[in-house]
Amino acid sequence: MGTKKTFEPAVYFHPGETLEEKLQEMGFSYSEFSKMSGLSEDKIKRITACKTDIDEETAEILYKSTKIPVSMWLKMQESFNLYKLQKLAGMLLKNLQKHETAYEVKRQKVRQTINKMAALV
Repeated sequence: MGTKKTFEPAVYFHPGETLEEKLQEMGFSYSEFSKMSGLSEDKIKRITACKTDIDEETAEILYKSTKIPVSMWLKMQESFNLYKLQKLAGMLLKNLQKHETAYEVKRQKVRQTINKMAALV
């Protein structure tokens, strides 16, 4: 039997963390970067706080300002999204297994009760 391999994403962090590091490296405040890039200061703050994802339009703006390629921004976001989905799927599976176990215990108790009642008849 072969072993089943699962895809492990390359990035386990939001690309906003990369943007935060790049801003520090460039020596820009959010306000200064906002003026330079054309992105709103609020959007930059949401991205660096990992609360807003990077779409293609934002990646193009970031490329012009940071010289980090559009494809890299999008790949980081895609990989992070996949990581989040895998984490969520794992949690859902664990929860499902827990509920299946509880259901099976209840089903066995019902069968035992039915068998006891049948024995009395």
